[in-house]
Amino acid sequence: MERKEYAWVLIIACGLAAGAIGLCSNSVGVFYTVVSQELGVLRGTFAFHATLSLMATAVVSLWVPWLSKHFSYKPILITGIFLSAAATVFMGMSGSIAMFYILGVLRGIGVGLYGTVPITMLVNRWFHKRNGAAIGMALSFSGLSGALCSPLLSNLIAAAGWRNAYIVMGGLILVFTLPACILPFSMGPEERGRKPYGYEELPKSQKGKIADSSTSRFSYMQAGFVLMCIFTVLHTSITGITQHFSGYSQSLGLGETFGAALMSCSMMGNICTKLFIGFISDRLGPVKACLMMMGVNAGSLMVLMNGTGAGTAQLLIAAFLFGSVYSVGAVGIPLLTRYFFGNEHYAQAYSVIGFFTSIGSSSSLAIIGYLFDLFGTYRYAFAAAASFHLINSLLLLGVVLWRKITHARTERKKGEQRIGATR
Repeated sequence: MERKEYAWVLIIACGLAAGAIGLCSNSVGVFYTVVSQELGVLRGTFAFHATLSLMATAVVSLWVPWLSKHFSYKPILITGIFLSAAATVFMGMSGSIAMFYILGVLRGIGVGLYGTVPITMLVNRWFHKRNGAAIGMALSFSGLSGALCSPLLSNLIAAAGWRNAYIVMGGLILVFTLPACILPFSMGPEERGRKPYGYEELPKSQKGKIADSSTSRFSYMQAGFVLMCIFTVLHTSITGITQHFSGYSQSLGLGETFGAALMSCSMMGNICTKLFIGFISDRLGPVKACLMMMGVNAGSLMVLMNGTGAGTAQLLIAAFLFGSVYSVGAVGIPLLTRYFFGNEHYAQAYSVIGFFTSIGSSSSLAIIGYLFDLFGTYRYAFAAAASFHLINSLLLLGVVLWRKITHARTERKKGEQRIGATR
Protein backbone atom coordinates (compact mmCIF):
# COMPACT_ATOMS: atom_id res chain seq x y z
CA MET A 1 0.00 0.00 0.00
CA GLU A 2 2.87 2.38 0.85
CA ARG A 3 4.46 2.02 -2.60
CA LYS A 4 1.09 2.71 -4.22
CA GLU A 5 0.86 5.96 -2.29
CA TYR A 6 4.20 7.17 -3.69
CA ALA A 7 2.98 6.23 -7.17
CA TRP A 8 -0.26 8.17 -6.66
CA VAL A 9 1.70 11.25 -5.55
CA LEU A 10 3.78 11.05 -8.75
CA ILE A 11 0.63 10.68 -10.88
CA ILE A 12 -0.85 13.73 -9.14
CA ALA A 13 2.31 15.74 -9.87
CA CYS A 14 2.25 14.67 -13.53
CA GLY A 15 -1.38 15.77 -13.87
CA LEU A 16 -0.73 19.13 -12.21
CA ALA A 17 2.21 19.78 -14.56
CA ALA A 18 0.11 18.86 -17.60
CA GLY A 19 -2.66 21.26 -16.59
CA ALA A 20 -0.70 24.18 -15.15
CA ILE A 21 2.24 24.29 -17.57
CA GLY A 22 1.33 22.14 -20.56
CA LEU A 23 -2.06 23.78 -21.14
CA CYS A 24 -1.92 27.19 -19.43
CA SER A 25 1.59 28.05 -20.71
CA ASN A 26 2.67 25.80 -23.60
CA SER A 27 -0.65 25.74 -25.49
CA VAL A 28 -1.82 29.36 -25.33
CA GLY A 29 0.05 30.41 -28.48
CA VAL A 30 -2.43 28.66 -30.79
CA PHE A 31 -5.01 31.36 -29.99
CA TYR A 32 -2.83 34.41 -30.70
CA THR A 33 -3.48 34.93 -34.40
CA VAL A 34 -7.18 34.07 -34.68
CA VAL A 35 -8.30 35.89 -31.50
CA SER A 36 -6.25 39.04 -32.16
CA GLN A 37 -7.70 39.24 -35.68
CA GLU A 38 -11.29 38.92 -34.46
CA LEU A 39 -10.78 41.45 -31.67
CA GLY A 40 -9.03 43.82 -34.09
CA VAL A 41 -5.86 44.21 -32.00
CA LEU A 42 -2.18 43.57 -32.63
CA ARG A 43 -0.93 40.06 -31.95
CA GLY A 44 1.46 41.39 -29.32
CA THR A 45 -1.35 43.31 -27.64
CA PHE A 46 -3.38 40.13 -27.27
CA ALA A 47 -0.36 38.04 -26.25
CA PHE A 48 0.22 40.45 -23.37
CA HIS A 49 -2.57 38.65 -21.47
CA ALA A 50 -0.23 35.64 -21.29
CA THR A 51 2.54 37.86 -19.91
CA LEU A 52 0.16 39.15 -17.24
CA SER A 53 -0.76 35.55 -16.45
CA LEU A 54 2.90 34.59 -15.95
CA MET A 55 3.50 37.61 -13.76
CA ALA A 56 0.48 36.76 -11.59
CA THR A 57 1.75 33.19 -11.29
CA ALA A 58 5.17 34.48 -10.23
CA VAL A 59 3.72 36.71 -7.50
CA VAL A 60 1.38 34.03 -6.12
CA SER A 61 4.22 31.47 -6.10
CA LEU A 62 6.02 33.63 -3.54
CA TRP A 63 3.20 32.92 -1.07
CA VAL A 64 2.87 29.18 -1.66
CA PRO A 65 5.37 28.11 1.06
CA TRP A 66 3.59 30.32 3.63
CA LEU A 67 0.17 28.99 2.63
CA SER A 68 1.35 25.37 2.80
CA LYS A 69 2.62 25.92 6.37
CA HIS A 70 -0.46 27.65 7.75
CA PHE A 71 -3.33 25.91 5.95
CA SER A 72 -4.34 22.51 4.64
CA TYR A 73 -2.97 22.70 1.13
CA LYS A 74 -5.39 20.51 -0.79
CA PRO A 75 -8.34 22.97 -0.62
CA ILE A 76 -5.99 25.74 -1.78
CA LEU A 77 -4.80 23.59 -4.67
CA ILE A 78 -8.37 22.73 -5.71
CA THR A 79 -9.27 26.44 -5.56
CA GLY A 80 -6.37 27.22 -7.90
CA ILE A 81 -7.40 24.48 -10.33
CA PHE A 82 -11.00 25.66 -10.58
CA LEU A 83 -9.96 29.32 -10.81
CA SER A 84 -7.64 28.66 -13.78
CA ALA A 85 -10.18 26.38 -15.49
CA ALA A 86 -13.03 28.87 -15.00
CA ALA A 87 -10.94 31.80 -16.26
CA THR A 88 -10.06 29.79 -19.37
CA VAL A 89 -13.70 28.93 -20.04
CA PHE A 90 -14.74 32.58 -19.64
CA MET A 91 -12.08 33.57 -22.18
CA GLY A 92 -14.25 31.77 -24.71
CA MET A 93 -17.07 34.16 -23.81
CA SER A 94 -14.99 37.31 -23.78
CA GLY A 95 -15.30 40.05 -26.40
CA SER A 96 -12.73 42.64 -25.30
CA ILE A 97 -9.00 42.76 -24.74
CA ALA A 98 -9.54 44.26 -21.25
CA MET A 99 -11.53 41.18 -20.25
CA PHE A 100 -8.74 38.92 -21.53
CA TYR A 101 -6.26 40.83 -19.39
CA ILE A 102 -8.43 40.37 -16.28
CA LEU A 103 -9.01 36.69 -17.01
CA GLY A 104 -5.29 36.22 -17.75
CA VAL A 105 -4.44 37.53 -14.28
CA LEU A 106 -7.07 35.30 -12.67
CA ARG A 107 -5.77 32.25 -14.54
CA GLY A 108 -2.24 33.12 -13.48
CA ILE A 109 -3.29 33.36 -9.84
CA GLY A 110 -4.89 29.92 -10.09
CA VAL A 111 -1.85 28.38 -11.79
CA GLY A 112 0.42 29.82 -9.12
CA LEU A 113 -1.46 27.79 -6.51
CA TYR A 114 -0.81 24.44 -8.22
CA GLY A 115 2.02 25.07 -10.71
CA THR A 116 5.78 24.56 -10.66
CA VAL A 117 6.53 25.65 -7.08
CA PRO A 118 3.88 23.41 -5.42
CA ILE A 119 4.73 20.52 -7.78
CA THR A 120 8.44 20.56 -6.94
CA MET A 121 7.70 21.05 -3.22
CA LEU A 122 5.44 17.99 -3.34
CA VAL A 123 7.95 15.77 -5.15
CA ASN A 124 10.93 16.92 -3.04
CA ARG A 125 9.14 16.12 0.20
CA TRP A 126 7.88 12.71 -0.95
CA PHE A 127 10.96 11.48 -2.85
CA HIS A 128 14.50 11.46 -1.46
CA LYS A 129 15.73 8.53 -3.51
CA ARG A 130 15.40 9.03 -7.29
CA ASN A 131 14.34 12.59 -6.67
CA GLY A 132 15.72 13.81 -9.99
CA ALA A 133 13.95 11.10 -11.95
CA ALA A 134 10.67 11.86 -10.15
CA ILE A 135 10.84 15.61 -10.85
CA GLY A 136 11.91 14.95 -14.45
CA MET A 137 9.03 12.55 -15.03
CA ALA A 138 6.45 14.88 -13.47
CA LEU A 139 7.52 17.98 -15.38
CA SER A 140 7.98 16.10 -18.66
CA PHE A 141 4.18 15.88 -18.74
CA SER A 142 4.07 19.63 -19.27
CA GLY A 143 5.84 19.11 -22.58
CA LEU A 144 3.80 16.02 -23.41
CA SER A 145 0.45 17.70 -22.83
CA GLY A 146 1.64 20.78 -24.73
CA ALA A 147 2.74 18.65 -27.68
CA LEU A 148 -0.59 16.76 -27.75
CA CYS A 149 -3.02 19.56 -26.92
CA SER A 150 -1.58 22.33 -29.13
CA PRO A 151 -2.47 20.56 -32.42
CA LEU A 152 -5.75 19.34 -30.88
CA LEU A 153 -6.76 22.89 -29.99
CA SER A 154 -5.56 24.20 -33.37
CA ASN A 155 -7.78 21.73 -35.20
CA LEU A 156 -10.67 22.54 -32.87
CA ILE A 157 -10.25 26.27 -33.58
CA ALA A 158 -10.44 25.56 -37.31
CA ALA A 159 -13.46 23.28 -36.96
CA ALA A 160 -15.52 24.87 -34.18
CA GLY A 161 -14.03 28.30 -33.52
CA TRP A 162 -11.74 29.67 -30.83
CA ARG A 163 -14.55 30.26 -28.31
CA ASN A 164 -15.41 26.57 -28.16
CA ALA A 165 -11.71 25.72 -28.08
CA TYR A 166 -11.27 27.79 -24.91
CA ILE A 167 -14.17 25.94 -23.28
CA VAL A 168 -12.62 22.58 -24.19
CA MET A 169 -9.26 23.82 -22.89
CA GLY A 170 -10.85 24.64 -19.53
CA GLY A 171 -12.34 21.15 -19.43
CA LEU A 172 -8.96 19.58 -20.20
CA ILE A 173 -7.41 21.44 -17.25
CA LEU A 174 -9.97 19.76 -15.00
CA VAL A 175 -9.36 16.35 -16.59
CA PHE A 176 -5.57 16.48 -16.15
CA THR A 177 -5.80 17.69 -12.56
CA LEU A 178 -8.62 15.31 -11.56
CA PRO A 179 -6.27 12.96 -9.60
CA ALA A 180 -5.22 15.87 -7.38
CA CYS A 181 -8.87 16.70 -6.71
CA ILE A 182 -10.17 13.21 -5.89
CA LEU A 183 -7.18 11.29 -4.45
CA PRO A 184 -6.22 11.71 -0.79
CA PHE A 185 -2.71 13.19 -0.44
CA SER A 186 -0.72 15.75 1.52
CA MET A 187 2.20 18.04 0.71
CA GLY A 188 4.48 15.99 2.97
CA PRO A 189 4.62 12.24 3.76
CA GLU A 190 4.91 12.86 7.50
CA GLU A 191 1.36 14.24 7.47
CA ARG A 192 0.18 10.77 6.42
CA GLY A 193 2.52 8.85 8.72
CA ARG A 194 5.03 8.08 5.97
CA LYS A 195 8.68 8.80 5.30
CA PRO A 196 10.05 10.07 1.96
CA TYR A 197 10.55 7.36 -0.63
CA GLY A 198 13.90 5.61 -0.23
CA TYR A 199 15.11 7.86 2.60
CA GLU A 200 16.22 4.99 4.82
CA GLU A 201 17.89 3.25 1.88
CA LEU A 202 20.12 6.19 0.93
CA PRO A 203 23.79 5.72 1.80
CA LYS A 204 25.46 8.49 3.79
CA SER A 205 27.44 9.58 0.73
CA GLN A 206 24.22 10.15 -1.20
CA LYS A 207 22.57 12.03 1.67
CA GLY A 208 25.62 14.26 1.79
CA LYS A 209 24.89 15.52 -1.69
CA ILE A 210 21.93 17.44 -0.27
CA ALA A 211 23.00 20.59 1.53
CA ASP A 212 22.77 20.24 5.31
CA SER A 213 20.71 23.37 5.74
CA SER A 214 20.06 22.63 9.39
CA THR A 215 23.59 23.80 10.19
CA SER A 216 23.36 27.12 8.34
CA ARG A 217 20.93 30.01 8.11
CA PHE A 218 19.34 31.02 4.85
CA SER A 219 19.38 34.60 3.62
CA TYR A 220 18.14 36.15 0.39
CA MET A 221 21.34 38.19 0.36
CA GLN A 222 23.63 35.15 0.38
CA ALA A 223 26.06 35.27 -2.53
CA GLY A 224 25.02 31.79 -3.68
CA PHE A 225 21.34 32.70 -3.75
CA VAL A 226 21.94 35.95 -5.65
CA LEU A 227 24.02 34.07 -8.25
CA MET A 228 21.26 31.45 -8.60
CA CYS A 229 18.67 34.17 -9.25
CA ILE A 230 20.86 35.71 -12.00
CA PHE A 231 21.44 32.24 -13.45
CA THR A 232 17.68 31.62 -13.48
CA VAL A 233 16.75 34.87 -15.25
CA LEU A 234 19.42 34.43 -17.94
CA HIS A 235 18.57 30.80 -18.61
CA THR A 236 14.79 31.15 -18.74
CA SER A 237 15.12 34.16 -21.05
CA ILE A 238 16.38 31.70 -23.68
CA THR A 239 13.17 29.65 -23.62
CA GLY A 240 11.24 32.24 -25.66
CA ILE A 241 13.17 31.26 -28.79
CA THR A 242 10.89 28.26 -29.34
CA GLN A 243 7.85 30.52 -29.76
CA HIS A 244 9.73 32.34 -32.56
CA PHE A 245 10.52 29.21 -34.58
CA SER A 246 7.66 29.97 -36.94
CA GLY A 247 9.04 33.45 -37.63
CA TYR A 248 12.57 32.05 -37.86
CA SER A 249 11.48 29.55 -40.50
CA GLN A 250 9.75 32.26 -42.53
CA SER A 251 12.83 34.49 -42.31
CA LEU A 252 14.80 31.66 -43.93
CA GLY A 253 12.17 31.26 -46.66
CA LEU A 254 11.16 27.79 -45.41
CA GLY A 255 7.52 28.66 -44.63
CA GLU A 256 5.16 28.20 -41.69
CA THR A 257 4.86 24.43 -42.10
CA PHE A 258 8.55 23.91 -41.50
CA GLY A 259 8.33 26.32 -38.56
CA ALA A 260 5.62 24.13 -37.04
CA ALA A 261 7.88 21.11 -37.56
CA LEU A 262 10.70 22.91 -35.73
CA MET A 263 8.39 23.64 -32.81
CA SER A 264 7.17 20.03 -32.68
CA CYS A 265 10.76 18.78 -32.63
CA SER A 266 11.54 21.21 -29.84
CA MET A 267 8.60 19.94 -27.78
CA MET A 268 9.75 16.35 -28.26
CA GLY A 269 13.21 17.40 -27.10
CA ASN A 270 11.53 19.10 -24.16
CA ILE A 271 9.97 15.80 -23.04
CA CYS A 272 13.01 13.58 -23.62
CA THR A 273 15.61 15.85 -22.03
CA LYS A 274 13.48 16.47 -18.92
CA LEU A 275 13.46 12.72 -18.33
CA PHE A 276 17.16 12.46 -19.17
CA ILE A 277 18.35 15.25 -16.86
CA GLY A 278 16.47 13.71 -13.95
CA PHE A 279 18.16 10.34 -14.34
CA ILE A 280 21.58 11.91 -14.96
CA SER A 281 21.19 14.12 -11.89
CA ASP A 282 20.56 11.07 -9.70
CA ARG A 283 23.83 9.57 -10.92
CA LEU A 284 26.19 12.51 -11.47
CA GLY A 285 24.56 15.26 -9.44
CA PRO A 286 22.50 18.25 -10.63
CA VAL A 287 25.47 20.53 -11.37
CA LYS A 288 27.05 18.18 -13.91
CA ALA A 289 23.63 17.33 -15.36
CA CYS A 290 22.79 21.01 -15.92
CA LEU A 291 26.20 21.81 -17.40
CA MET A 292 25.76 18.89 -19.80
CA MET A 293 22.33 20.09 -20.96
CA MET A 294 23.56 23.67 -21.29
CA GLY A 295 26.38 22.44 -23.52
CA VAL A 296 23.88 20.53 -25.69
CA ASN A 297 21.69 23.62 -25.97
CA ALA A 298 24.62 25.86 -26.88
CA GLY A 299 25.55 23.42 -29.65
CA SER A 300 22.00 23.50 -31.04
CA LEU A 301 22.13 27.31 -31.13
CA MET A 302 25.32 27.19 -33.19
CA VAL A 303 23.53 25.06 -35.80
CA LEU A 304 20.46 27.31 -35.81
CA MET A 305 22.70 30.35 -36.39
CA ASN A 306 23.85 28.83 -39.68
CA GLY A 307 20.27 28.87 -41.01
CA THR A 308 19.76 27.18 -44.37
CA GLY A 309 23.50 26.58 -44.59
CA ALA A 310 23.04 23.79 -42.06
CA GLY A 311 20.38 21.96 -44.10
CA THR A 312 16.78 21.27 -43.12
CA ALA A 313 17.52 17.89 -41.51
CA GLN A 314 20.18 19.43 -39.30
CA LEU A 315 17.83 22.26 -38.36
CA LEU A 316 15.19 19.77 -37.23
CA ILE A 317 17.79 17.91 -35.13
CA ALA A 318 18.98 21.24 -33.69
CA ALA A 319 15.38 22.16 -32.79
CA PHE A 320 15.00 18.81 -31.00
CA LEU A 321 18.21 19.42 -29.06
CA PHE A 322 17.15 22.99 -28.34
CA GLY A 323 14.30 21.50 -26.30
CA SER A 324 16.98 20.81 -23.69
CA VAL A 325 16.60 24.44 -22.58
CA TYR A 326 13.40 23.39 -20.79
CA SER A 327 15.13 20.54 -18.97
CA VAL A 328 17.34 22.98 -17.07
CA GLY A 329 14.62 25.59 -16.59
CA ALA A 330 11.91 23.23 -15.34
CA VAL A 331 13.88 20.36 -13.77
CA GLY A 332 17.51 21.44 -13.34
CA ILE A 333 16.85 24.66 -11.44
CA PRO A 334 14.62 22.99 -8.79
CA LEU A 335 17.25 20.24 -8.39
CA LEU A 336 20.02 22.83 -8.03
CA THR A 337 17.95 24.75 -5.47
CA ARG A 338 17.51 21.60 -3.39
CA TYR A 339 21.19 20.70 -3.76
CA PHE A 340 22.53 24.12 -2.74
CA PHE A 341 20.03 25.17 -0.06
CA GLY A 342 18.69 21.87 1.27
CA ASN A 343 15.18 20.55 1.82
CA GLU A 344 14.63 22.73 4.87
CA HIS A 345 15.05 25.97 2.90
CA TYR A 346 13.87 24.68 -0.49
CA ALA A 347 10.38 26.21 -0.37
CA GLN A 348 11.72 29.55 0.85
CA ALA A 349 14.43 29.67 -1.82
CA TYR A 350 12.51 28.26 -4.77
CA SER A 351 9.47 30.47 -4.29
CA VAL A 352 11.71 33.45 -5.16
CA ILE A 353 13.72 31.58 -7.79
CA GLY A 354 10.41 30.49 -9.35
CA PHE A 355 9.43 34.17 -9.48
CA PHE A 356 12.57 34.92 -11.48
CA THR A 357 11.79 31.93 -13.72
CA SER A 358 8.55 33.62 -14.74
CA ILE A 359 10.30 36.99 -15.14
CA GLY A 360 12.83 35.52 -17.58
CA SER A 361 10.22 33.55 -19.51
CA SER A 362 7.74 36.41 -19.83
CA SER A 363 10.32 39.00 -20.89
CA SER A 364 12.11 36.89 -23.48
CA LEU A 365 9.28 36.80 -26.04
CA ALA A 366 9.27 40.56 -26.52
CA ILE A 367 13.06 40.97 -26.33
CA ILE A 368 13.69 38.35 -29.02
CA GLY A 369 11.06 40.00 -31.21
CA TYR A 370 12.70 43.41 -30.78
CA LEU A 371 16.11 41.96 -31.69
CA PHE A 372 14.65 40.61 -34.93
CA ASP A 373 12.94 43.94 -35.68
CA LEU A 374 16.23 45.76 -35.10
CA PHE A 375 18.57 43.49 -37.09
CA GLY A 376 16.20 41.64 -39.47
CA THR A 377 17.59 38.27 -38.39
CA TYR A 378 17.38 35.92 -35.42
CA ARG A 379 21.14 35.27 -35.40
CA TYR A 380 21.79 37.94 -32.81
CA ALA A 381 19.18 36.42 -30.49
CA PHE A 382 20.81 32.99 -30.92
CA ALA A 383 24.27 34.46 -30.30
CA ALA A 384 23.06 36.23 -27.15
CA ALA A 385 21.49 32.97 -25.91
CA ALA A 386 24.75 31.07 -26.50
CA SER A 387 26.68 33.74 -24.57
CA PHE A 388 24.20 33.36 -21.69
CA HIS A 389 25.17 29.69 -21.45
CA LEU A 390 28.83 30.67 -21.06
CA ILE A 391 27.98 33.24 -18.40
CA ASN A 392 25.70 30.79 -16.61
CA SER A 393 28.38 28.11 -16.54
CA LEU A 394 30.61 30.54 -14.65
CA LEU A 395 27.75 31.56 -12.36
CA LEU A 396 26.98 27.91 -11.57
CA LEU A 397 30.61 27.20 -10.75
CA GLY A 398 30.52 30.30 -8.53
CA VAL A 399 27.59 28.86 -6.56
CA VAL A 400 29.48 25.56 -6.20
CA LEU A 401 32.50 27.44 -4.82
CA TRP A 402 30.23 29.40 -2.44
CA ARG A 403 28.70 26.16 -1.18
CA LYS A 404 32.13 24.62 -0.54
CA ILE A 405 33.32 27.68 1.36
CA THR A 406 30.09 27.82 3.40
CA HIS A 407 30.28 24.09 4.19
CA ALA A 408 33.94 24.36 5.22
CA ARG A 409 33.12 27.33 7.47
CA THR A 410 30.26 25.41 9.09
CA GLU A 411 32.44 22.36 9.71
CA ARG A 412 35.17 24.57 11.24
CA LYS A 413 32.65 26.13 13.64
CA LYS A 414 31.42 22.66 14.60
CA GLY A 415 35.00 21.61 15.32
CA GLU A 416 35.61 24.68 17.46
CA GLN A 417 32.41 24.00 19.39
CA ARG A 418 33.42 20.38 20.02
CA ILE A 419 36.86 21.46 21.22
CA GLY A 420 35.31 24.09 23.49
CA ALA A 421 32.90 21.53 24.94
CA THR A 422 35.74 19.16 25.92
CA ARG A 423 37.71 21.83 27.79
